[in-house]
Amino acid sequence: MEPVEKPTQPTARRTQIERRAEAEQRLLIAARQIVARKGWVGMTLSEVGEEAGYSRGLATHHFGNKAGLLRALAGFVNATFMALVEARSPQWRPGLDALKGFVSTYLSRPDGDWVNTRALLALMSEAVTQDSETVQILAEYNHSVMEHLAGYIREGIDTGEIRAQVDPMASALLILGTLRGMMLQFLLDPAGIDLKLLRTQLLMFIEHALATLPPAHV
Repeated sequence: MEPVEKPTQPTARRTQIERRAEAEQRLLIAARQIVARKGWVGMTLSEVGEEAGYSRGLATHHFGNKAGLLRALAGFVNATFMALVEARSPQWRPGLDALKGFVSTYLSRPDGDWVNTRALLALMSEAVTQDSETVQILAEYNHSVMEHLAGYIREGIDTGEIRAQVDPMASALLILGTLRGMMLQFLLDPAGIDLKLLRTQLLMFIEHALATLPPAHV
């Protein structure tokens, strides 16, 4: 009988890395659910560990403190949404079409409970309270999203389909603020707001506000 080879050390290390990544993802999913349910301020790291099915101390082991968890959670919320954007982006042309695709994706996600959005809006509203410990982390996250939107606008300016006078970052802020404001209103009154209609209307507004006007017919 041939001797059975023992697993090499690199394989063992990969397994440990995979287990760590899985644990962190489960902890972040649990944290997102708790924040969506009751907000950030009242949440504890012990609660996150229990919600994820682990020990009370595991979230502290992985993230150190609540600030570390928040930074990871903001990245996780963004990565979850951007995975949807990346899945659809091959069908978008660079520039205005990609910007409208991002907006459409934001307002037509398959998550019926809107857990990502609920969690993010809860984090944002708590971050603007006086002496908030989370404001800087959320401001950095906001800036990264605006830079992403501004990138679409710059591409549109380069191709000539968006007017050169448009300020990319200011426009990105206006669009992001509109998206979040719309979702806040929708989540407050989902039965009374037609989100599909709002999406269509907003896409028209964006095109009229940014697109280069066609030349006048002589």
